[in-house]
Amino acid sequence: MKKLFSIDRKSTIVSITAYCLMPNHFHLLIYEKEEGGISRFMSKLLTAYSMHFNKKYERSGPLFVRPFRSKHIDEDNYFRVLLSYIHLNPISLINPNWKEEGIMNNDLNKNFLLNYQYSSYPEYMDMPRLEKSILSIDKNFKYFKTFKEFDDFLNNFLRRFNNNDFKDLIQ
Repeated sequence: MKKLFSIDRKSTIVSITAYCLMPNHFHLLIYEKEEGGISRFMSKLLTAYSMHFNKKYERSGPLFVRPFRSKHIDEDNYFRVLLSYIHLNPISLINPNWKEEGIMNNDLNKNFLLNYQYSSYPEYMDMPRLEKSILSIDKNFKYFKTFKEFDDFLNNFLRRFNNNDFKDLIQ
């Protein structure tokens, strides 16, 4: 598996800005580098995953009920909300009601996120990874010059989220 991450990706059709893999869904924040790139990337990704899953579990047939959903991000504030939401999404694994009730124990949640290996959050926090990065993080750091600035941004998001300032955007 480690060999897969060492393959040089010469040219790519999308840039991955953030991701979060959950047990029953996933979130990707991607930038299209060439027209039709997102659709082609998602087709390749979902086909490859279905083939892997079917082979591993000796089954056949489709895995996904419907096509992927996407939304164009055309404003900075919405980009920032999505970036925060994607990185905070794994909290629902330890606190299923965080979106309705808010987050009470910030340290517990932050420690969980730092150790959740299926998200780009640890990389945003400059944590070492075994695999080669798949992120195009440089685009994001025009917003966050340092990892501390990103951390402060997420903490501010959580404060505002707990006050119901963003909940309507992520429903």
